[in-house]
Amino acid sequence: MVRTGSCLASLFLCLSAAFAQAPTGLTVKTATSKQVVLTWTGSASSYTVQRAPLGGAYSTVGSATSVTYTDTTIDAFTTYQYQVLNGTAASAAVTVGPPPAGVTNVAPAPLVGSSPSNTYGYNIALTLDANSDPAFLFLWDDPNGNSHHELTQLLFRNWSRARYAWNPIVKIATVGDVSTTFRSSTALGYDTSTGTFVAASEIQDGDSTDIVLYTSTDGAAWTLKNTFRSPDFGYFGPSVALRGGNLYLTFTDTLDTAVYYVTGQLSQPATSWTTKKNPQVSGFVLDQYVSPSLALDSNGAPGIAYSGIDDNANGAVLFWRPVANTAVKAADSQGNGSVYNVKLLFYNTNPRITASMIRNDSNSGDTYGDSVHFMHSEDGGTTWAEPVMVPPDGNSSSDYPFDMGVDSKGMVGVGFGQNSNSGDNSHKCGNPKYSTSTDLTHFNTCSFAPLSVTQNFSVYPSSIQVMYGANDKLFYLWLEYSGDAAGSGVLMYREPPAGASAAPTITSVSDNNVTRASIVGGSWISIFGANLSGTTRIWADPDFTTGNKLPTTLDGVSVKVNGVPAAVYYISPTQVNVQAPNPISGSVAVQVSYNGAASNTINVNAVSNAPTLFSYSLGGTTFPSALFANSYIIVGDPALAGSIVAKPHSGDFIQLYVNGLGTSTAGTTLSDVVNFNGNVTVTIGGQNAPVQFAGLVAPGEFQINVQVPNLSPGLYPVIVTAAGQASQSGVMVPIQ
Repeated sequence: MVRTGSCLASLFLCLSAAFAQAPTGLTVKTATSKQVVLTWTGSASSYTVQRAPLGGAYSTVGSATSVTYTDTTIDAFTTYQYQVLNGTAASAAVTVGPPPAGVTNVAPAPLVGSSPSNTYGYNIALTLDANSDPAFLFLWDDPNGNSHHELTQLLFRNWSRARYAWNPIVKIATVGDVSTTFRSSTALGYDTSTGTFVAASEIQDGDSTDIVLYTSTDGAAWTLKNTFRSPDFGYFGPSVALRGGNLYLTFTDTLDTAVYYVTGQLSQPATSWTTKKNPQVSGFVLDQYVSPSLALDSNGAPGIAYSGIDDNANGAVLFWRPVANTAVKAADSQGNGSVYNVKLLFYNTNPRITASMIRNDSNSGDTYGDSVHFMHSEDGGTTWAEPVMVPPDGNSSSDYPFDMGVDSKGMVGVGFGQNSNSGDNSHKCGNPKYSTSTDLTHFNTCSFAPLSVTQNFSVYPSSIQVMYGANDKLFYLWLEYSGDAAGSGVLMYREPPAGASAAPTITSVSDNNVTRASIVGGSWISIFGANLSGTTRIWADPDFTTGNKLPTTLDGVSVKVNGVPAAVYYISPTQVNVQAPNPISGSVAVQVSYNGAASNTINVNAVSNAPTLFSYSLGGTTFPSALFANSYIIVGDPALAGSIVAKPHSGDFIQLYVNGLGTSTAGTTLSDVVNFNGNVTVTIGGQNAPVQFAGLVAPGEFQINVQVPNLSPGLYPVIVTAAGQASQSGVMVPIQ
């Protein structure tokens, strides 16, 4: 009996979908910047693992014979979606990777009464973990909103690549009345060699302020490592760095009027650590209420920047190398008052400092605010170039809070608050402000993203942090309480990574999903690759034009073979099935276009005859895509697929479906049936299976009706031969 219909145009797909059970419970077990480990549940003998950049097309990255797969071919800064397929049955997708690009609220402010707290996010301290993902500390001042500042909390949050979500916010400690918008009272460091975080914070102890250190290896559980107890009014402004298992810490002592430098192995008791005080710089003493800033150079040698003041209350930026125990003046205020804040980073072994101070180049109308200035040394900190003012945005001034980042090429980026006057008179820049320089002399000031992104944020956040990831892309965190749509709390801007090409790529072309060297005009071919489509489906009724002609485009996907459009039956990100045009012969070029972007071309050999059995796999066995004559019962093993399949007996008639039995007219409508008069033979288990009918029953789809020979129960190979060409091996018919 002859059957027609769209499913018969590629029956192996229909049968695979009918039998295959999609994997369930796909989970990202672990994820780093180097690999992703997936697990799932299923009982198939093999699986296909596919991956897509977020919002892009899926491509196959590997196969698995168990319910786990490790992908080591990832880009560290790309967000991916994964799915696992059993045949064509796909699992639910999972997402894995770094935090989303753009602006996101990474610590939404809780409600205090009926309004979001506007003190949730003071004193942000930012670091990057081993994946170059952000982790941050911050303070929630007066969490009840009733002026009980002694209840201020030290909070922490970090990112989970595996969950593609921020881990829960962790309360490390109650630190008391130490939050401030005028100096840094928290610090955070991460040691990639040991996977350890260190959180440092001021903590109120009666009338004095101490420094506490907490450690964690996962960001969830924190342990108090040490408390530095002040003998008098207080220790202020911790700054911390970690490397190779060693701790590097600095803070100021108001009693001793000194900068303390503390170092030692973090794993050892604090009693084994060593402490130094800063040497004197002629004409200046420590301004003890300004937080110092510590950083490590590329050799792991520490440096400390801090604020000095002379007898006339004029300030200077001082730089100290603790190992050599030498300190110098990097810049001064030119008699214009104090230096209020400093930030130190290194480019290789050379220090870069930003400081908040008024100098002679500051805005003339700026009587209350300061100006952020930048200074640098190219000999390790011995001599310093003249400071340059980081220009404000239009008719305004810049002020603390500010922060600085330095990327791997030496570019400097500074984020700061706008303190006074109108700012951007041309209304091209949003907020908060961000300024960059590649020559360390000329800065370009605007914001970190277009005005469409930044126009509604606060001009003067109470906390700012700036840092570049390992790919030199920007992280910018700030305390936002403007009531913008992004919400109040700690907001983060992540600069998007460079985008990958969306053009399709062909890796191979084969005859009907079976790897063979040749294709046949008018029959079905499978094209494999990446970014071939953004959807997965077969053709549907609306895709057919007047006259029931086969579609040559599905969802923006089209294929040309030797420049001739091919009928498109099935599309997916990694596979497209089309009917080859006819006539074709010899070497022919195949190319896919998706949304106007053309792929590479693959040349494949076209012949007049290359029979291939449509088939499906189940339980490790490949069965022919076959039906019992005069019924819709599928040939197969009911132990694997249940009552919808059955094993034929000797003498039963079955219908095999074959591709490439011979050339046929391309673009044939679904209603056409064409007898095929070629010399066709079929064997099952090596015995002749008499052929009752062989003909074209659908576009490119040949049907062969045969009688099962006399065989004992078992599995037997089926082979179709036409014009001296045999079908693929390994396709088995079960006999009962």
